[in-house]
Amino acid sequence: MHAALRTIESLAARLAVLLILSATAAVAAIARLVRPLPPHANAIDAPPTPLRIMLVGTFYNDAWFDAHVEPLLACDAVEHVTVVTDNALRSRNGVEYAIPPRWLRRVVGRTIARALWVFSASRTNRCDLLVGYHIMPNALICLVVSRMLGRRCAYQMTGGPVQLIGGGVGSENTLLRRQRKAGRTRERLMQHLARQFDLVIVRGGKGLDYMRTLGMESKTTIIPAGVDTKRFARRSGDAADFELITVGRLAEVKRYDRLLRIVAAIARNRPDVGCAFVGDGPQRAALETLAHDLGIARNVRFLGRRDDVATLLQRAKLFILTSETEGQSIAMMEAMAAGLPVAAPDVGELTDLLRADETGIVIDPALPESAADQIDALLNDKDRMRRMAAAGRAAVIEFAETQAVACKWQAALTKLTSSPRFALKTTSDASRITTDGEKLIAGSARGGKI
Repeated sequence: MHAALRTIESLAARLAVLLILSATAAVAAIARLVRPLPPHANAIDAPPTPLRIMLVGTFYNDAWFDAHVEPLLACDAVEHVTVVTDNALRSRNGVEYAIPPRWLRRVVGRTIARALWVFSASRTNRCDLLVGYHIMPNALICLVVSRMLGRRCAYQMTGGPVQLIGGGVGSENTLLRRQRKAGRTRERLMQHLARQFDLVIVRGGKGLDYMRTLGMESKTTIIPAGVDTKRFARRSGDAADFELITVGRLAEVKRYDRLLRIVAAIARNRPDVGCAFVGDGPQRAALETLAHDLGIARNVRFLGRRDDVATLLQRAKLFILTSETEGQSIAMMEAMAAGLPVAAPDVGELTDLLRADETGIVIDPALPESAADQIDALLNDKDRMRRMAAAGRAAVIEFAETQAVACKWQAALTKLTSSPRFALKTTSDASRITTDGEKLIAGSARGGKI
């Protein structure tokens, strides 16, 4: 009976996704015919006009704000940022939150409430560019609303191509995962909708390669989340309280059950090995039970959601991820900025920064014994750990330091608006940034504005 219910749920989810995608494509097409996009507001011979940007997504903590909003605030190309989400995060000049009220979410559902608020706030705040995180529902909401209002829209492919492949069956979205079976028609609809965006932001080379297969290379650019590398710099003399640390939401896609099995395997050689879980989520109770069943309850600490992640990272030796899917992990980049080697699988965009035997080790979490042996060997080699730590921090500074990310946004927004005259508000190192297959000169360290 249980299997029959799962089959019915899967069929219902596939039908629902098909209808949502088809309706979105139809509405967006009709809206664009009725209200075509205006010509670029920033002509080359006109004074630059900073953009008013809207970001739409589910954001769990202030770390998201630091990673995604702070780089935008560093650009003269951006005048104002409106964030549509469920709860307010940090307060900054130039940032406004548009949060659907709880009563509305209860009455019409979270997705429809968010769509209504996106529409309303876009008009009220005169947003020029709507940016949706994850294809469903946020990016699709932005696509429909932007076409209805004659604005531009961008899709943040934070989870990588898995959000589109097979109709998104492998993504984090609950409805998409309930499909359980990939479908070519749904995948083609996803791809068609992805082509409708004016800009697609990917986290690394795999995302860019995938969008290239859809003919979207010219509209796609690599922009990682930003990391305040100074805040995460390791302080000398910090003692390690545990060998392993992981940071993230305790959700099914993170496969922390596999991490617990790896810890159990390591504990056979290192009975006192410690692993800290920083974060909370729906899987916490099940993971605590599994840790007890594996006999490692004393080896793991579930620290919950914390605001002192930078400090906690200083107290560990190695950062570990066991995710089934990932984009470019902010938590991993912060750990590397804190001087930790990394152990993680080759999924999503992780190996853009996780370079085997240079900044960490690539493991297969589905093989806990093998992963445990790799980790144990690394923990026994302090010189190798130090080399990886230094290389990892250098890689993050070059790729994802806040000002480097601001340069990449600057280039992308300048190209989008056809204006060459936007400038950064801040000083940063000279760096050449590869976006859309081109090398864009971001700036040079001259003091003052670039």
